Amino acid sequence: MKLLKIAKILLIVCLLSVPALFVGPAAAAGDGLETYQSLLTTAEWVKANLENVVLIDARAQILYKGQQGHLPGAVNAEWIYFVNMQGQAGDPAYGAVLPHADLAKKIGDLGIDGSKDVVVYGDGGDWGNAGFVVWILRMSGVRNAQIMDGGFTVYRAAGGQTTDATATNRAVEFTGAFDGSYIVDHAWMKENFNNPDIRVIDVRSVQEYTGQIRPFGERRPGHIPGAVNLPWAEVYTADFKVLPEGQLTALFEGIGLTDKNQTIICYDTSGVRAGFMTMMLRLAGYPNARCYNPAFQVWSADADTEVVQGPDPF
Repeated sequence: MKLLKIAKILLIVCLLSVPALFVGPAAAAGDGLETYQSLLTTAEWVKANLENVVLIDARAQILYKGQQGHLPGAVNAEWIYFVNMQGQAGDPAYGAVLPHADLAKKIGDLGIDGSKDVVVYGDGGDWGNAGFVVWILRMSGVRNAQIMDGGFTVYRAAGGQTTDATATNRAVEFTGAFDGSYIVDHAWMKENFNNPDIRVIDVRSVQEYTGQIRPFGERRPGHIPGAVNLPWAEVYTADFKVLPEGQLTALFEGIGLTDKNQTIICYDTSGVRAGFMTMMLRLAGYPNARCYNPAFQVWSADADTEVVQGPDPF
């Protein structure tokens, strides 16, 4: 009997010492906070669970319908599916996330009602499209949505099956509770950008941040006063997987993000890269990370805002 008790204790110790692995959404839902385990899943897991999840291909439609195809059963929903595209860049509502009721309808049309796990994928070299879509879904109440780490290229390299058959899901009613802690709007940003208790992170390229280029027709070049630059692509490994936890934390701490309870605002030009980076910060343990949407294109078009050019925050 004594030996049996010792064996049980040793078994428990061994189980507790096993490192956490990427798992599927339902198994990782936990308390709702984003972590590596709750936000990321692997191509291998997806290969084994194609029939058990709602698959969202967040790449551009031309890639979804392209020669390499897409995952079987995946429906296409790139970033423009979730935002207002009426008007032109710089208009106050252009690129803004749709109103809650419209967003819920869009999500339901993808076959998502929150009861089935959701896996979203993009591909290496994009703007973090999958992260943006998962940001939308989690903000809208889909807590079991995950990113397939490494995207489509890693899935194919792992021998994953693909198809060129366009998929559609039966539309369902989606009534998730919207969580406003993921986002700030332009009015909030104007009032709070210089608050010493928040940090503002510009996730665009160095050239966009300094004002050397305006690739998307921004009215004025440069960045929001006080913003620190951390290009979105720096959170990836060479094969476009998310950096290991220790390296990601070191990256964020390297730009001064040492207080994990601080409010952190991410922005880019229209919100895609910033939505992705918001999720990367959250999985690294920064629960108060938020995305400024619709971002710098509106800031730069507002005559009442200041814009800084050059490599320094101010």
